[in-house]
Amino acid sequence: MLDVNKTLSKESQNFLEDLRLYLFSSGKKTDAIEDIIEELEVHLFEAERDEKSVEHIIGRSPKEYMKLLSDEMSVDFKGWLKYILMILFGAFSYWIIAKAIHGGIEFSLWEIIGYPFAGILLILVYMITFRYMASHKLPMVKQSVLVFALGMISIALFVGLIIFSGFYSTTFIKLENTGNIVAVILAISILILISLWSKSWVSIIIPILLFAPEVLLKQTHYQGNVKLILSSLITMLGILLYCGYTIRKTKSD
Repeated sequence: MLDVNKTLSKESQNFLEDLRLYLFSSGKKTDAIEDIIEELEVHLFEAERDEKSVEHIIGRSPKEYMKLLSDEMSVDFKGWLKYILMILFGAFSYWIIAKAIHGGIEFSLWEIIGYPFAGILLILVYMITFRYMASHKLPMVKQSVLVFALGMISIALFVGLIIFSGFYSTTFIKLENTGNIVAVILAISILILISLWSKSWVSIIIPILLFAPEVLLKQTHYQGNVKLILSSLITMLGILLYCGYTIRKTKSD
């Protein structure tokens, strides 16, 4: 790759990052995306020397160009299957840890069916949202709100499944003490492997933000409702701060 990022304008760098995100969230192959980015880097670098804008090079608005380019590229179904499996295994691990914290690991038929469906639905929602963020120039506050909303939707969907299955289904599988310990160790191992594979701390930090406040507050003398409110507030604030930090760090790199 030609190292032109240090000499490209901020506008061009932002355009390339937005294009990368748009194509990735559209299911395109990573190698093909990087080839296009490299080629555009060179063209933008040469255009900026002649004091030309991004629109001059791509011949249309960034949003139109992203859509046109995406339509011309094939979807990487095999590659995205890996991401889908990673997300489903990650969601399953969160589920295991949450159940262990709340008294024991039990599986209802509704949960076994509902969790994979919820995971796939969330993937589609995330892809649509990231495509929207990439193709629209949003201020930092709106980006943070969108990412925070995605996190809250994810939590709400899975919590809703737990509540629904508790009311309308019976236990399908129940693990005893040893089984609970083994399942939690397996879940944590999966999250660590996902973190190493993705080269990101998010699969470790998010469960800490989700579960650590509740576990710590259980050791206090607060009433049940107070613990629930405090735990929820700490979790939401932690996710919001982490999302804001991540976006800011990405923009400054």
